[in-house]
Amino acid sequence: MLYYSMIIKEEKATWIPATGEFLNHGWLDLGGKDNIWIIMDIHSYDDYGVTIDTFHIEKNGERKDIYSYDEGLTFTYDVY
Repeated sequence: MLYYSMIIKEEKATWIPATGEFLNHGWLDLGGKDNIWIIMDIHSYDDYGVTIDTFHIEKNGERKDIYSYDEGLTFTYDVY
């Protein structure tokens, strides 16, 4: 049986969950000065025991996606 392993570039990112007074999903600190992004939406996909979470983030009108394969513990821009 042949097994494949993937090497995924891990980004320095920390999920900051929202508190009850905020109506969003929290924030994502991508490291560096003033580099905190608002999490606009989170989508999860689970198939064959593998989960991928897509975080739609926004800062100063710029939007992008970042992904997690371990429920928000680590993040990457790579999708496989």
